[in-house]
Amino acid sequence: MKLPTLLLAAALFAAPAMAFADGPKIGPNGGARADAGPYHVEVVLKGNDVVLYVTDAADKPVDVAGAKAEATILANKQTQKVALEPAGGNTLKGQANLGGAHDSVKVVTALTMPGQKPVQARLDMGHAGH
Repeated sequence: MKLPTLLLAAALFAAPAMAFADGPKIGPNGGARADAGPYHVEVVLKGNDVVLYVTDAADKPVDVAGAKAEATILANKQTQKVALEPAGGNTLKGQANLGGAHDSVKVVTALTMPGQKPVQARLDMGHAGH
């Protein structure tokens, strides 16, 4: 690999690490938190339960009645998609098959609020034991 290509590759790999240099964002429910369009989303994994909390830019709960969401979970090099259904207030829930402890868990959420375009968030859940 030529030096300019190697430098470009190193810069691209370092950029995400620098963006998260202050560590993962933790939401008020103890889960990983990220921006998803105009919303903040927080993902909490409890056993096999996948819980998605939605707030606005001012961290006020957003009613998710009529919303659709999906979580794509990558754990131990296996991917699974989980449909998330409104569960009251600003919460959507679904069931995954997470099994035991994981080296790392990454989640990509796709949220579609009624009458709006879908928005996504990528979250690094770190190490998870279930």
